[in-house]
Amino acid sequence: MTTYYDLDMLQAYSEELGFSVRRSSPDALEIQLVDDVILEFRNLRDEEDTIAGFRGVPSHFHGKAVLETGNSTHVELDELDVLKGIKPGEILIAERYVDGTLRDRWIAHKHEKMDVKYIEPGEEMRIYRLP
Repeated sequence: MTTYYDLDMLQAYSEELGFSVRRSSPDALEIQLVDDVILEFRNLRDEEDTIAGFRGVPSHFHGKAVLETGNSTHVELDELDVLKGIKPGEILIAERYVDGTLRDRWIAHKHEKMDVKYIEPGEEMRIYRLP
């Protein structure tokens, strides 16, 4: 049985943290973290699934987010834990650009070791904490 995101609770908590929130449908919540950085949570009831990620990029996760925290260690975060971690900086925003164009954006734990050995010419990684 699928456990769906509690979008009402997530909306209330996001607003409490000071984020702009928009309900694009009863099963979709958009949280504007900064400028054009919009984190979306969706309940896909027809598919009995959930999905979350940043608008306009391919990276996403289903259900709980699993983030690396070191060598062979990880943490599982539900939707509320993700927001709880973003505001104080435990969870960072990572971005990949190619020739100056955003190609991907995802969340990363601050203790994750980033592997950059496959970076190509013209490719750039940006990792930042919300202000």
